[in-house]
Amino acid sequence: MAENLKMEVKNLNFYYAGNKLALKNINLPIYEKKITALIGPSGCGKTTLLRCFNRMHDLYPGNRYEGEILLDGKNILGKDIDLMELRTRVGMVFQKPTPFPMSIFDNIAYGLKLLGIKN
Repeated sequence: MAENLKMEVKNLNFYYAGNKLALKNINLPIYEKKITALIGPSGCGKTTLLRCFNRMHDLYPGNRYEGEILLDGKNILGKDIDLMELRTRVGMVFQKPTPFPMSIFDNIAYGLKLLGIKN
C-alpha cells in the first residue's frame, strides 16, 4: 500500500510576538492513516507546532509564521485560507481546557456558530 502524504511541514519557523523564535526550521511529513507522535521535554515546542496546524496562533496579535504547512498539497499559512474551514478540518483536543480569548459564553457558543446556528 502506498503511503499518502496528508500534511507536510516545510522549513517552518514560528515567532511569538516580540520576535521570540519558538520553532526553527521544522520539516515533518505526516502520512494519511498513520500515527505520528511528537515527543520531547516540556517547553520544546510540541504544542506550539500543533497549534500551527490550525493556525490558533492567529488569535493573538504579533505572532508570525515563515515556511509552509501543506494540507493535501495546499499551504494553510496563505492569506487566502478560510480559517473557519481549516479549523473544521484540523481539530484540536487538549489535555487541559484552552478557551479562545473571548467570553465564556462566546467560547461555548463557538461550535454552534460554526454550524450556522445563531440563537
